[in-house]
Amino acid sequence: MDIYEFGDWLAATAPSQLIQNVTWAIPTIQSVHILSLALLFTSALLLSLRFAGLGLTAEPLAQLAARSTRRIWQLLVVLAITGALLITAEPGRTITNPAFFLKMGLLVVVVVLTLWLASSARREEKPTGMQLSVATLAVLLWIAIIFAGRFIAYTKPY
Repeated sequence: MDIYEFGDWLAATAPSQLIQNVTWAIPTIQSVHILSLALLFTSALLLSLRFAGLGLTAEPLAQLAARSTRRIWQLLVVLAITGALLITAEPGRTITNPAFFLKMGLLVVVVVLTLWLASSARREEKPTGMQLSVATLAVLLWIAIIFAGRFIAYTKPY
């Protein structure tokens, strides 16, 4: 079974049909997905700003990193659930779309970077230049993920 056959099969399943046929389902799922991404980006940005020494300096870096990354992981779960529902609803639009694959690839990279930042924050009292660089890259990757997600609607599937 290739990806196109899988998409056709998925689109014909009862869960996909249910999401497609309930008028408010896709806009609601998309809204939760977008709001969760906005909250996640805010957490990642606050953490990166702290690594840069810009704001939230009254709280120890390790404590802020633990709180921020916990929120990031929770929001990633919400994003995975809503994303899976959106894929289920419109598999032909997503699973064969180059913007979707770009988004998923960038997501893997930023998750690894976030894991490293959280781990290194526990070991360092003062942010290092490497941490600042990685934190900056992470914010840029989240921005790229937001753009790639938006471009799924405007990029033709393979």
